Amino acid sequence: MVDPKILVSAIQDFERGGIQSDDFLKKAHLVYNACATFPPTCLVESEHPYLLGCVFAYFAKYYSNNIDYYTSIIENALFCFCRVMKENLSESESQCASIRMLLLIEDNEWVMKGIVHKFCEQRCQELYGQPLVFHRMLAQSMDAWAFEMDVLKLLAFYCIERSSSKAKHSFISSSDTSRYMKIVKSGKYGVEWPLVQVSMEQVYEMFSEFVRESVNTPFERRIAQLYRIL
Repeated sequence: MVDPKILVSAIQDFERGGIQSDDFLKKAHLVYNACATFPPTCLVESEHPYLLGCVFAYFAKYYSNNIDYYTSIIENALFCFCRVMKENLSESESQCASIRMLLLIEDNEWVMKGIVHKFCEQRCQELYGQPLVFHRMLAQSMDAWAFEMDVLKLLAFYCIERSSSKAKHSFISSSDTSRYMKIVKSGKYGVEWPLVQVSMEQVYEMFSEFVRESVNTPFERRIAQLYRIL
């Protein structure tokens, strides 16, 4: 397990120096490598999934030039935030996890589309009521990423609904709160005519389960240790 003091310290290092902070990067690599095992005990059984999710969310773009590592880090962050939202042990933490997941979608759209693409293909029958072969044929006649963006909008709007509250989000900085409010007011993630045939809540639950299965699958990219080249 990762000492919660390291998680808190890593988050503070990021808030002071951003993604290029040497102190943050050292701790973020340490945290990631502790979870890059099979089974991923540290990730699945962590007593502080919200803090763990924040570290992964901050760390992800450091590996934006490597799709495998980038994807694995984003999956870790998604898993942590979904876990907090599902377990709902703290209302404030659950709301903050919803906000963090929305910002994660907003800040990492292109890798999120790749993750959602796999989700759509794996759960095609449940989502669209048709076999994958027909789904692929239909996708070719539509705008690129139409189905993926549709699901992302549903996930993002679900996060907005879960995070809506008059309570102060004590774990969210003023700058992130401002970004969150700007996204909400923009209406960017509104969905009038979704392409899926199930509810927004069902899409989220299915996606959460898909992420859980992903982090529990020993892909080579998921169990690889990461070492920063100075």
